[in-house]
Amino acid sequence: MKRLLIGVGVLVALAALAGEAGGTRTATGSWIGTYSLGGPGQFSLAVSGKRAFVALGVGHADLQSVPLVASGAKLRFQLPGRPSPLVFDGAVSGGRMKGTVRQGALRGTFSARAGNAPALLARGFYATSGGQTAVVDDPYGPARIVNLDSGRVRALYQAGTGFSIGSGFATRSPSTGTIRIRTGSAVIDGKSTARVGVRQLEVQFRSGSAWLSGTLLIPPGAGRHAGAVFVHGSGPTQRAYLPELTSMLVRHGVAVLVYDKRGIGQSGGSYPGESATAGTIDTLARDAQAAARFLAAQPEIDPERIGLTGHSQGGWIVPLAASREAAIRFLLVFSGPAVTVDENDLWQDLAGEGERAATLTDAQIDAQVLKAGPGGVDPIPWVRKLKIPSLWVYGGRDRHVPPGLSERRLAPLAAEPGRDITVVDFPNANHALVETTTGLTSEMLRSDTYAPGLFDRVGEWLKAKGLGR
Repeated sequence: MKRLLIGVGVLVALAALAGEAGGTRTATGSWIGTYSLGGPGQFSLAVSGKRAFVALGVGHADLQSVPLVASGAKLRFQLPGRPSPLVFDGAVSGGRMKGTVRQGALRGTFSARAGNAPALLARGFYATSGGQTAVVDDPYGPARIVNLDSGRVRALYQAGTGFSIGSGFATRSPSTGTIRIRTGSAVIDGKSTARVGVRQLEVQFRSGSAWLSGTLLIPPGAGRHAGAVFVHGSGPTQRAYLPELTSMLVRHGVAVLVYDKRGIGQSGGSYPGESATAGTIDTLARDAQAAARFLAAQPEIDPERIGLTGHSQGGWIVPLAASREAAIRFLLVFSGPAVTVDENDLWQDLAGEGERAATLTDAQIDAQVLKAGPGGVDPIPWVRKLKIPSLWVYGGRDRHVPPGLSERRLAPLAAEPGRDITVVDFPNANHALVETTTGLTSEMLRSDTYAPGLFDRVGEWLKAKGLGR
């Protein structure tokens, strides 16, 4: 994805103040860099006196102001992390900044050149009148601005030193407004908004013999928070996965741990593959269990309110993990199949997988799938073992997971005494729970909203279960 440029003038002006600090003179200016720590990463840096303004790459920690230690050409800064901080230690020579980066036992290097701050500096949470907005990014399209109360989403496109706001997820025209980013605020359509103090920690935790890397987002506010581990869908996904949904949970007061899938990004271990075999689901469930145990041990998190939230293939992973991990106390499943793998594969093939229109109605597709019968991984035995609260959210226009069949499989269990299973369907939502009329991915790019009521409904459920605010 092409990187966007923002707020250049502000950061350059801040960095120019460094000349007054003497020791940081050689670092004066804005820098763009890459680093390697178990895998590749990006960062942007600007220096102001004895402070460094640092933002990491997509899915990692947003813009932070941290102390800078400098002497001559040498400098050091570190970002909050667990079990230890992320430390950059380097020097400036010949117009380049180079050095080492470390966190715990991991060691790597970094290199940076003078340059303007990329779009990753814009990411973060912003207070608006009566609500919150977030600027998010992922590897699959332009940066976006999302209203965390209504679910409205619009793409961002560079316009001078700011952004033009598009009219959909990845639609440039017609423009619906402008946004200019500052270090501590943003001006959205002429209205100044302050950044919300969401803490973000770069973390590492062990799952078996592998070290997995992620980012922990902690909402503002006193006391311990409920915490959720976000479990990926299929494919070699990194921590920047459906960032609007992650931000929505933080908005409702739930801390969220996102992480790179094993063998991907900065996580160690071997990638188990995309196919939902019993071995792959088992491996990924064990990673989710390890993430839940790590989250429960953090001082900002209430260990009695730890849960898993998953999307798509994650719907097979999270009930297995919860069925054998005592630390997991709730589930929040977005578009997760409650049918077997073979049934799901046939269904999405007949439904067009979001890339082509189906030639059959959903009822006809359901009938063919039922006739073919089940096969492969089946999540229902794991769901049957659970007594914890769970919310299953489906989109009626999903072309990857069968919403009707999944809801029918869950209904008898939800009706049993002693269970706490809630199933919600948004009739015009696609697999990503974006409002559409066809469910096709191409239409999603023009849509400008998640399913109306989705963010409120999740927030209401979280609050009713004592998890959100």
